[in-house]
Order: sequence, then structure tokens, then C-alpha cells
Amino acid sequence: MRCRYCDIALAPSHSFVDGEFCCEDHRQRFELDQGLELEGADESEGAYASRVSKPISAVLEMLRRRFAPKSSVAREAVAADPESPAAVPSPELPGGVYEPPGPDGETEAVVQAESYAEGIEEDTAEAGEDRQHPGPHPARETAASWRWLNAAWRGAPRDLKLISALLPVLLVVAITGSVPKVPIPQLAPENLGQVQGQVQQVVIDHWKNLNQTISDRAAIEYADDFRSGLDAWESRSNLTRSWSYDVAGFVRPGPLAIFKPTVDLSDYRFEFLGQIDQKAMGWAFRAEDLNNYYAMKFVVVKPGPLPLVRIVRYAVINGKEGPHVDKPLPLSVRSDMLYRIQVTARGSDFTIMAQGQVVDFWTDDRLRRGGVGFFCNRGERARLSWVEVSHQYDALGRLCAYLAPYGIEGRNGNIN
Repeated sequence: MRCRYCDIALAPSHSFVDGEFCCEDHRQRFELDQGLELEGADESEGAYASRVSKPISAVLEMLRRRFAPKSSVAREAVAADPESPAAVPSPELPGGVYEPPGPDGETEAVVQAESYAEGIEEDTAEAGEDRQHPGPHPARETAASWRWLNAAWRGAPRDLKLISALLPVLLVVAITGSVPKVPIPQLAPENLGQVQGQVQQVVIDHWKNLNQTISDRAAIEYADDFRSGLDAWESRSNLTRSWSYDVAGFVRPGPLAIFKPTVDLSDYRFEFLGQIDQKAMGWAFRAEDLNNYYAMKFVVVKPGPLPLVRIVRYAVINGKEGPHVDKPLPLSVRSDMLYRIQVTARGSDFTIMAQGQVVDFWTDDRLRRGGVGFFCNRGERARLSWVEVSHQYDALGRLCAYLAPYGIEGRNGNIN
């Protein structure tokens, strides 16, 4: 290693404090020459060099004075009196100029160096805190909000999505449809009252039509557990005599009886819970009246703990039974089994489900609308617990049911 000022080879055991110079004098002269060279540079480079070199030189001076070995005299002075001036070394500035120590025993250069080092540490700490606790970023917050909304929309139920999409359309229809445009000609003042009455009547009629449309599309659900009597059922016979109740509250059907609120329905889901006590249990659907309906029965052809049951269906047109379709019931049943039957009528397609499984499907377009009913022929006994019939029970139907005003008469009476 050679001295950067005089280019003399340095001894291997040269002090690390002196660094790349053979003596302190050469160090100071080298720094002075470097300062003169910086002054000859252009204005921008000189400003930058002065800003950078001065704090660095001050920091190096502080480190050198902090870690340089003290003389024996200084150590003795510190041991004898820590506050004596001899305990503080006599500092010299670059160029051999002596700077007296301050009141605290430190030169101005050392104080500036320590202040600069503390400023660097504070800036570094603040930068670290900023990295650990970054402030809100508007673009990132917006993107996160959209991602949350997208995930919530994807995870929402299908009915909620349909209602959210259809509600604005229905509101627009309701607003625009409730205020029809009525041309009013130029009339004399005495005739204005008559015209205003006509306009009010048109608005009232249009509003009633809108309410009627919503009511007709609203979801409908009829249910009966037979606890309040049989007034909602229609039959040729007296139901109080031909139908009966058991001790558990189940009803025992007899001759055909039709659930009157369902007579005007066309497409619906018909569901009930029943049990076969003896031989068979029968039900009807798309029953226009007591002479025109589709009939279906579960018939026990082999009694026992595990009976053999078959499906029999036929149509009654003008009081006459048509050909019977007979097929086995594809289920394992017991003699005391409660059958949960579901009939879906949609257009000319019919689907029969028992215990949650499809057991029959066919197509017939002879009867387009009609209600539901039950019957047991002679020698047959069954029990029924409840019956439910739902019509237009989709998302739009349920929405219209919420929007339908109370007191509007639908096709099947008051739907509310």
C-alpha cells in the first residue's frame, strides 16, 4: 500500500486509523488539494461535491477522534480529573489550523458530524416506519373494493341476482306505466274540470291494470293440513260423511274431492304426505271438474312387511276412464311407510317423484289446466297429513308477490 499524497510505500503494520496516508499532515494536504480541485469544477458539480464531501469528512473526523488511541498523558489526566481540559485532545482542522474545544470538550466539526449522523439515523428510522406502515393507496383500495364486490356477487344466491337485475326494470315499468300520456285539447275553462276527471280515470285504470299484471305473475302457494275442516274441498258427496279423521289428525279420503283454490291453475307443483292403509291411495291433478282430470294411484299388489307396489295412471275425460298405464314402483317400501309424493305439471309434461326420486314421466296435452284432489275407491284406505300446491314459485314470481298490493283480486281470489 502506498501513500495517496507522496506515493511512499507504507509499512504492513501501518495503523488503520491513518488509512491510506503516511502521516496526518499528508492526509490534510490531500484533502485540501481535493477541495481546490472541486472549486475548479462547474457550478452544479461543485455544489454537489461540497454538499457530499463536507458531511463525509466530518463523519470521518468524528470516527477518527472517537476510536484513535489516547496518549498516556491524556489517560492520566482523565483518570485524575475527567473534566480537566487535558482530558480532551487538541483537535486540528485540515490545513493545520487549530480549533479550540467547546464548552463540552468537543469541536464544532465533531458536533456537526454527530448531528449529521443522528439526522441520517432519524431519516433511516422514519423511512423504515413508512415502509412498515404504508399509507392508504387510492388505486389499491379501489381495486380491492371491486374484487370484494365481484366475489360477493359470484357467491350470492341465484334468486338474489335475478331480483337485483329485475327490480330496476320493474321500477321503470311501474313509473313509466303509471303516468300515461293523454292528449288534452284546448278547451274552455268551464270544460277543464271534465278533462281532469277523464285524466284521473285513465291514470286509475292504468294503475289497476299494472297491479293486476303484477298480481297475476306473483307466486302462489296453497296449503292445507286438514285441521280446519274440509270447506276448501269440493265433492259430489257430503265430505263430512264420506271423508273422516283418525285419532292422529290424519284425514281419510273417500270419493274424489278437489281443492277449490287450485282449479284455475295450469302449471304447478303438487306435493303431499300420505300413507297406504289398505290396497291403494289415489290422487288427481289438472282436474277441470269432477268429470275431467288425470288420476294416479299407488296400488299394493303383494301385501306384507315389504309390499310390492305398482303405479297406475289414467285420464278421465267426460266422466269416462281412459286406458290404464301400469308399471312397478322403482322403490323399496314398507307397509307403514309415509309416502312423500310430488307431481310437477308443466305444459304437457308431467313428472312424478316419490321420496325424492323420479318414478314416472310422461306427456299428455288433453287437459291444459285444473286443480288437485284425492280419492279412494271401494276397498281402498289411505291417510293424508298435508298438501301443498305452488304456482309460479320462481324468483320473479316471489318478487311480484312482494310487490303485489294487498286487496288486489287475482285469478284465484285474494292472493294476499
